[in-house]
Amino acid sequence: MNLSKPEPIAVRVLSPWQKARHLIDNVLAYVPVLLMGILAMLSYWLVKNTPVIQDEVLTPATRHEVDYFLKNFSVKTYHGDGHLQSVIFGEQANHFEDTQTLEIQKPRLQSVDKENNLIRATANHAITNVDGSELELIGDAVVIKNAIVKAGLPKPQDLELRSEFLDFMIDLDQVKTTQSVVLKKGKDTFSAQGMEYDNTTQILKLRGKVKGYIETKKKAS
Repeated sequence: MNLSKPEPIAVRVLSPWQKARHLIDNVLAYVPVLLMGILAMLSYWLVKNTPVIQDEVLTPATRHEVDYFLKNFSVKTYHGDGHLQSVIFGEQANHFEDTQTLEIQKPRLQSVDKENNLIRATANHAITNVDGSELELIGDAVVIKNAIVKAGLPKPQDLELRSEFLDFMIDLDQVKTTQSVVLKKGKDTFSAQGMEYDNTTQILKLRGKVKGYIETKKKAS
């Protein structure tokens, strides 16, 4: 049997330029795969780091408006044991929801301290908080303490405070002001540019320029 001799295989030698072009073609074939991988990584990073935007709960701004009013009224506050602490009367009052305060025209206050002394207060108008523990007296403000008469003792002198502004802390039984004030006790008179009075401790602090007139007792002849 005669076998034909195989023909020699022709080997083509590539030039350097052809080799470089072939390498570039192979690299370019993987570019879409690389781009897809990069896009996938970027998408994952964006999803992980993007803050979650929550729907904002819009709270309507509370305006300084009257939500109800009173006419010819009285407001009473009581001690923890149920005893009457104070009564505030007024010709008219407007309640404001944003500050929870009651603005009163022509206020009148009657209060009883721990010693059962009667305390009265008046002004052109006043502002009181929601629980009635504080009363700001504004315009021709007057606070008078009528001391109770005790058996076997001489009648104590009443104390009168006058100013354009008096802050009456009813619960603390204190009165203070940063404005000019005049105090009268019997025939003794004092004036100052500020004051703090604690009815419980009977401590009176006068501030600024203080002037006073004290009546001297006449000696018996």
